[in-house]
Amino acid sequence: MQKFTCENKTKLSDFLLDKYQGGLSYGKFCTLLRKKDIKINQKRVNKDCVLQKGDIVECYFDAEIELLTPIYKDENVVVLNKPQSITSEDFYNRVKGQYATAIFTHRLDRNTSGVMIFALNEESYGELYQGFKNRTFSKTYHCLVNGAFEKKQALLQDYMVKDEKIGLVKVYSNAIDGAKIIKTQYEEIARAEFSSLLKVQLITGRTHQIRAHLAYHGHFIIGDGKYGSERVNKVFKVSKQLLIATNLQLHFSEQSLLFYLNGKNFSVDYSGLFKYLK
Repeated sequence: MQKFTCENKTKLSDFLLDKYQGGLSYGKFCTLLRKKDIKINQKRVNKDCVLQKGDIVECYFDAEIELLTPIYKDENVVVLNKPQSITSEDFYNRVKGQYATAIFTHRLDRNTSGVMIFALNEESYGELYQGFKNRTFSKTYHCLVNGAFEKKQALLQDYMVKDEKIGLVKVYSNAIDGAKIIKTQYEEIARAEFSSLLKVQLITGRTHQIRAHLAYHGHFIIGDGKYGSERVNKVFKVSKQLLIATNLQLHFSEQSLLFYLNGKNFSVDYSGLFKYLK
């Protein structure tokens, strides 16, 4: 059980998600409410509400246990849900503490949460490495963006150049020296007056591709400090990009050690993004 004191008037959900620093998802928060595992001033609550300065919040939730509870695990792989606010490398170090033989296979941006898979032996690592390298796996993301595209779904195709010095990428409509082609498929799930929720699939996979590509087309991800707008982020009261790696589907040949995982989908909940639609 964790106990916190509210410093300023705020919503209970915003308060706890901030206090757990990525260790508590909005979906899990809703589950805790249903189970009445949250108390305010020693009284159990079953709905989101507004806290006042000085309120004492008790939450019966262990973020570390939740953090390392696998979505899936067998003798060859373990699949986990990486939270925001932690690099993939730091997350891996924590995973190693629970799963000693875990091997790092791919990464997500620090403030992108979602599905990560780790090999548990060298042969499995080789199979996963080749799958990510050759792009035989299917990866799906959900994100909340500023505004809405004119078309409800489309394939975006442009060119990208990475600037190593400043840690950013730039997108161009035409090929230039050093540019690599990028392809990003999106589908609108919901929209409001100022934002929309998108399902995004990577056809190519480049550094910051989703964030930079959507921003280039005028619809940056809410909360993105690099490719978005601080003014808009403040309006939405979000300081980290609302981008979740929601689904990973694996594809292996019949000769692979991991063929039994062929077509297997690993997914996480993205319903928490709906609360930011406005």
